[in-house]
Amino acid sequence: MDKRRDDDSSMTKGVSGIATICVSSFLVFMAFNSMQNLESTLNKGDGTTAVGVIYLAIIGSQPFAPSVIGWVGRKWALVLGASSYVLFIVTNLYPIWQVMIPAAIVLGLGGAILWPTTLSLIKHFSAQHARAKGLDKEKCLDQFSSAFWGSFQFAQLTGSLIIYLITRNKKPDQGGVDDDSHTPHSTTVLIFVFIACSSIGVFVNFLTLEDVDSSESGQDEDSSDEEEATANNLDTKSAMDLLLSPQSLLLIGVYFYNGIEQSFAWCDFTSEMVLAAYDNKEAMIGILMLCYAASNSIVGSLASQLPSTPKVTRSSIVFAITTQSICVSVANFLFQRQKAPLYITAIFLGAGDALLNTKIGLLLGMDFKGKQHVIMVSMWRGLTALGCALPFFLSGHTGINFNVTLLAGSGAVAISLFLGYWGLRVRKSGDGMYSSLLQDSR
Repeated sequence: MDKRRDDDSSMTKGVSGIATICVSSFLVFMAFNSMQNLESTLNKGDGTTAVGVIYLAIIGSQPFAPSVIGWVGRKWALVLGASSYVLFIVTNLYPIWQVMIPAAIVLGLGGAILWPTTLSLIKHFSAQHARAKGLDKEKCLDQFSSAFWGSFQFAQLTGSLIIYLITRNKKPDQGGVDDDSHTPHSTTVLIFVFIACSSIGVFVNFLTLEDVDSSESGQDEDSSDEEEATANNLDTKSAMDLLLSPQSLLLIGVYFYNGIEQSFAWCDFTSEMVLAAYDNKEAMIGILMLCYAASNSIVGSLASQLPSTPKVTRSSIVFAITTQSICVSVANFLFQRQKAPLYITAIFLGAGDALLNTKIGLLLGMDFKGKQHVIMVSMWRGLTALGCALPFFLSGHTGINFNVTLLAGSGAVAISLFLGYWGLRVRKSGDGMYSSLLQDSR
């Protein structure tokens, strides 16, 4: 009876935990991603530079992220990280570099701890739920990851809709600038809406998220596995050996491309392709990003329906990179300034991003355990941040043809390196099976 009660409690905690993460992430990233999408049109220069600084700060903060998370605990790391996003959104009320750049650095520090914490908690709650229900851990992780990324991209969908509704009647000759904020009235309304939403997201974490590191459930549910226990005892030298190992280095291309394709959609696609085709009508950014976000949300939510096997997971990553690169290249070089191909491009960019986020997360969850998983997730988010930063720094200095070539070229390199990783993991798995067979025969 007690065991059954414990299992029911674990199942409830697992579901409530992922629900809290999904709701808070939806609110915080609905606000932040929407403002980020607008920086290249509203605050081109200081705004886009600040976004680039965010991702550079994330990269610089990655080595310290695991220590900070271990020191404050995962709940409070998530609260602090989410709060930094609110701070950056507030600075858009007075968008000058003296205000935005320091806030961008703070957000970089917060983002460096938020992402590993979020993905670590998803893995923790999925393992908790799998144990209580007697489910396969990897399949449960895939389902929880898909739920998170689905809510994350539904936030993009909702934010794009809010942008469209507030800016659709805005006309260039309306003027309407607030003396104290230096921003148009409609933009000020947007900023206050996004500040309110992101603040609520922080309070959701603060009030409802379980402090897993201060309870008995704080240890990973699968920490009894020998491989997991070994991975949890990594020292600094072992961590560096992991980061410099062939399997880690071969994933760099995928991580970097993941950032390039995201920032291409947020920056180059909106400012160079959409505005060029629609004669600088900012409201159309909201419409096209609605298509992007809808595709991303739907595919992200349905990705868990695919088999959670290494082969399908790795194939999905290759498929996403290939289709995105081809679609963007065709739309730009063969159908430049035409409107219909932009909708198809938005759909493929969104669907590909959803597959990459869900399947990279699942891949790392399957192939790396314990602290190894935290370190690899930190590396993923750090190099993704580097990929995100590059287009924002290049914004206004390079043309769309160069940016599309950069996307396609980085995709080709990513696939080449990832196929090497795939072969390495297959050989490692084969060696493990061979050793097991030898041991059994003895």
